[in-house]
Amino acid sequence: MTSHSSAQTNHPILTVDPTPLSVSSEQTLEQVVSAMAAAGKTYGLVYSSHPPALVGVCSYTHVAMAMAQGADFTQATVSCWMTPLADLYPGPEEVSAQLGPVPKQSPQETYQPLVDRGGHWVGLVTPGGIDGHQTQVLVSSEPEEGETLDRCSLDQADQSLVRCQQTSSRLAQQQERLNLALEGAQMGLWDWDLTQNSMMISDQLEYLLGLEPGEFDGNYDTLFTHIYKDDRAGLQQALEQSIRCGQRYQVEFRIQHDHGQTRWLSSRGQVFKQNGSPYRLAGITLDISEQKRAELELKLQTQRERLLVEIGQRIRNVLDLESILQQTVVSVKDFIEADRVIIVQCTSDTSGHVIQEACAPGFSTMMGWEVRDPWSVGDKFLRHYQAGRGLAVENIHTSKLSESQLLFLEYFQIKAQVVVPILQEQALWGLMIAHQCATPRTWKTADVRLLQSLAIQVGIAIQQANMHQQITRANEQLKRIAYLDGLTQVANRRRLEQSLHKEWRRMGRSQSPLSVILADIDFFKGFNDHYGHQAGDDCLRLVARILTRAAQRPGDLVARYGGEEFMILLPGTNVQGAETVAETVRQMLHSRRIPHTASQVDKIVTMSLGVASCIPSSEITPKQLVKQADDALYQAKQQGRNQVRVFPLNTYPEPCHDRPN
Repeated sequence: MTSHSSAQTNHPILTVDPTPLSVSSEQTLEQVVSAMAAAGKTYGLVYSSHPPALVGVCSYTHVAMAMAQGADFTQATVSCWMTPLADLYPGPEEVSAQLGPVPKQSPQETYQPLVDRGGHWVGLVTPGGIDGHQTQVLVSSEPEEGETLDRCSLDQADQSLVRCQQTSSRLAQQQERLNLALEGAQMGLWDWDLTQNSMMISDQLEYLLGLEPGEFDGNYDTLFTHIYKDDRAGLQQALEQSIRCGQRYQVEFRIQHDHGQTRWLSSRGQVFKQNGSPYRLAGITLDISEQKRAELELKLQTQRERLLVEIGQRIRNVLDLESILQQTVVSVKDFIEADRVIIVQCTSDTSGHVIQEACAPGFSTMMGWEVRDPWSVGDKFLRHYQAGRGLAVENIHTSKLSESQLLFLEYFQIKAQVVVPILQEQALWGLMIAHQCATPRTWKTADVRLLQSLAIQVGIAIQQANMHQQITRANEQLKRIAYLDGLTQVANRRRLEQSLHKEWRRMGRSQSPLSVILADIDFFKGFNDHYGHQAGDDCLRLVARILTRAAQRPGDLVARYGGEEFMILLPGTNVQGAETVAETVRQMLHSRRIPHTASQVDKIVTMSLGVASCIPSSEITPKQLVKQADDALYQAKQQGRNQVRVFPLNTYPEPCHDRPN
């Protein structure tokens, strides 16, 4: 406890206790402690019932040992926590030879306990000296190595006193060993006398609580001097509930030492009752700081692994590289509590541009800046990064940098940083950089490894995004091949049919008109035969461009219907508007005056066009609409070509030159 005075072997402070406390070996520790407290004793002589005889001694030292090992005081018997009589001895052999053997104890005889000035038990006097016979002393430990005792010439009282003094010295040594064991185990003991409201704590507990040696004054409030304010209420509640309910308690709390160190302590103990009322609360306190640090590191490691899994899932589920990079820098900044995290994409001239950033308020943004700091562009470090290794800088002012380099870093308030490479096929694509701007920082190895692992994930994301872009371009190319006419680069017949049915349904829902124009180059076979297939292909491409310029609405579609035939699909356009488009096409082609000496219409390339229009309904089909346009085209050819005809053939209105918007 707070007072650890050693026994003084040069003063006769040991006396025989005339009123020793006797307890039964079958009693529980709780019953024995209550009996010791009621009698005001620090020990109890333990007697067996069958036959009745002294079997050992139990003191508060044994109680402290039982409490330290978590014994259940309501169940454990005192016989398991005592010093057996057989473990005591009568002294050195030469003394035993002079004094004679220890008399056997009869049921009526009792051993006389020796106590020091504080009432603590130190040994037993055998009953052989009651009738004037020589007296022997039983003590609780063997003599120290090299110790001799030549006391044969002393009288009986002096011999007993010497033995008691030596026993007291051994008790002090045992107490010292106990203190060392408690210190080694980082364990402190405390005892609170509730009736007297007095408290004693061990030296080790003073240290654990952040108190100076001897600072504890026995006051309950002094215990809370260095306990975290947030933890005080929990500790007080645990103690009060233990006293009120008469139950055990266990609570964890933090201590803030004067030098800034934080300790985690775990305190546990129990209440002892007398006549049904609590009179004592005692317990032990352990330093669990290492355990808490291990738990925290395990928790952080679990969080790191979860972060890696989450980013990995984002990479698999999100193909947008910009989104992945933005989420990554935000997650890293929050997790490692950095002031700024950036991703730099390197360029061929060994510089780089900041393409993503997560920055804490109060610090300058680097987004969009060109970065040329010494740790991102130097040849030495580029080779370092290309090998997949990172770099941690704890303090820029201790890194032997030039004045210009320091100015660059200080401009962005950078005091410490971690740089890890982002590789693509063993080539340096970019860098992920974490900045500490408020103060220099000693980077944890685990945080650096986390950044390296995330940089690998980002590299995978970049590769995946590039592959996605390539696949997208390839699909678009395939789509163009599948839906475009290879010669004229307008829609092919397959695309036309899909669009016709799609627009048919859409116009039917909105009850809007849908028109088609079927166009045919007049006497194109003669053109091919006369000018050749190359000229024929060029003519077809020119006609396709004219049709495309005439069909200007976003929903209009120009398609090659077959050979020299083309079709224009005009959703949302009535018959008058479609006729206007058809006439525009005819005139545009006529104005180009492409020579065609084999034509029977004119000596230039001309075109015949048929127009049909309807509001889609169940009374007509897309196929019938195309048939109507084809009939109109046929009539245009029959009536001399180079003209536009509209279905119905006999009652079509006069041409309208305005197309409704």
